[in-house]
Amino acid sequence: MTLAAPLCYTPRAMIEFRLFLRFLDREFLVKLIFILLLYSLVPLGEIFLFLFLGDLIGNYLILAIAAVVGLVGILFAVGQIRRTLERLRGKIRQSQYPGKEFVDLAGILVSSVLLLTPGFITDFAGFLLLIPFFREALGRAIAKRMDKSFKEVYEYLRLYDL
Repeated sequence: MTLAAPLCYTPRAMIEFRLFLRFLDREFLVKLIFILLLYSLVPLGEIFLFLFLGDLIGNYLILAIAAVVGLVGILFAVGQIRRTLERLRGKIRQSQYPGKEFVDLAGILVSSVLLLTPGFITDFAGFLLLIPFFREALGRAIAKRMDKSFKEVYEYLRLYDL
C-alpha cells in the first residue's frame, strides 16, 4: 500500500491560484466587462461614423481626412514627447525627481496610441489628451498606479546619466 504524495504548494501554484481567485472578484469582473464593452463599442462607433460621413462627403475623402488628421496628431505628439524628454533629462541632471514630466509623458503616450488608432473618435480623444489639463489628469491617474516603477526608472536614469 502506497501513500499518496502530499500536496506541495509551490510559489507558482500559489500565483496561479491567486490569479484564478482574482477572476472571481466582483470588482475585477466589472472592470473587465467595461473594458471589453469599450473594446467592442468604440470600433463600432468608428465604423458607423465612417459610413455616415462617407455618404455625406465620399468614402475616399473621409479615409484621406482620417489619415491626415492622425498624421498631424502624431507629429504634434512627437514634438511634445521630445520637449518632455528634454525637461526630464534636465531634471535628472539636476538630481531632481521629474514627477511632472513622468505624468506628462504618460498622458502623451496614451494620446499617441489613440492618434495612431484609425478613426475620428480615437483621434478626438487623442487630440483632447494633447491639451495639458486633460493630459495631466490622465497622467496623474496612471502615475498613481505606477509611482514605484517611475521611481525605479528615475534611479536607473540617474545612475546612468542618460
